[in-house]
This record gives sequence, C-alpha cells and structure tokens, in this order.
Amino acid sequence: MNNAAAIIDFMKIVEKLCAVTRDSRLRCGASESDADHILKLCWLVMLVTPYLKVKLDSARMLELALVHDLVEAWGGDFSLSAQEKHPELAEIKKQKEREAIEHYRTLLPEPLGEKIYNLFMEFENKSSREAQVVWVLDRIDGNLQANFYHDGDVRYWADCDGGEYYYSYTLSGNTRQKKCLEFLNEDILLQLENAVLNLGRENMRKCGIKI
Repeated sequence: MNNAAAIIDFMKIVEKLCAVTRDSRLRCGASESDADHILKLCWLVMLVTPYLKVKLDSARMLELALVHDLVEAWGGDFSLSAQEKHPELAEIKKQKEREAIEHYRTLLPEPLGEKIYNLFMEFENKSSREAQVVWVLDRIDGNLQANFYHDGDVRYWADCDGGEYYYSYTLSGNTRQKKCLEFLNEDILLQLENAVLNLGRENMRKCGIKI
C-alpha cells in the first residue's frame, strides 16, 4: 500500500469520530460528537496557551488534543457518569483503547504510526506538562459543553446514566481534574475551572435543581 492510500484509509477512522456521541448536548439540542469535542479542545489549547506561566510546546499540545480521543472511533465512548455508576466500564474502556491504539500504530507508514501511538500514550499517562494541561482542558471542555444545551437547561443531566454525578461534582467542585489543577498551579486553568463550575451552579439554580 502506498502512503496516499494508507492516509485515506486512516482518514476513514478519523471520520468515525463524527458519529461517536457523548453525554453532552449542543446548544441546538443535538448530541455532541467526539469530532465536535476535539475541535473545541483544540481551540481551548490555542486560547489558553498564551496565558500559561510555564511556556509549553503549543504545536505538541494541539497534536495531543487531536489524538486523545482517536481510540473511541474503535470502541465508542464511555461517559464519566456511567463509569462512576458502573466501575467495571473503566476497565472495559482501557482494554478497548489499548486494542485500538495498537491497531492504529500499524496502519500508517513510519514515522506516523509510531508518532500517533506515542502521543496517545503521553496523554494517557500524563507524562509531560503539555499532556497534563491538555488532559485538564479536555475535562474542562466537557463540563463547559454540558452547560450550553438550550442556554443552560441542565435538567437533561438526570437522563444520563449515572447523571447525578454531574450535579454532585458541580456543587462540590470535586472534579477529577482538581488534583492536577493544583499541581500545575496555572492561574488561567484555575480561573476556567471555577468559571465553568459557577456556570453549572447557576444553571442548576435557574432550573430549580436541588440534590
């Protein structure tokens, strides 16, 4: 297979991300896709990078953002709320992602296959500061998008499998990224986290949600 054919075959995998849906909904009411999320994460990376106190490799951060959910084209998405309610899903998710990234590693000519594999593993292991920042932004974007549906109608969270988890961490501020945020100690990331949590609390108040 020549390089052009290999790239076209790989783009068929990338295209599948447009059909993988997430718990979050778009403002119009449609379910958010992985492709939607990846685009917005890349924008967050670009918008946040100039404000970081520790200067990082912005191009690498964009590559990490592009690759981080690629494995979900293989096995789909398992939402955080569902994993909280059904802990066994976390192991299933890890297994599917290992299978996917090992498969993708072989599909592209070198050095592309190895590069995509290494980027994914860097993100998963949070083995660089760039990966840690993108990992935090990944979660902030998910929380932000969850608040956009119909200008803040967060009642739909209750319809998600284990959706009470979203209400709980919004009120408590005990998000999965909290410890990493404290470690990074980047003002812009802390400000974004607090702004999104406050938006969620305000939307809960407007919707009359109490737990």
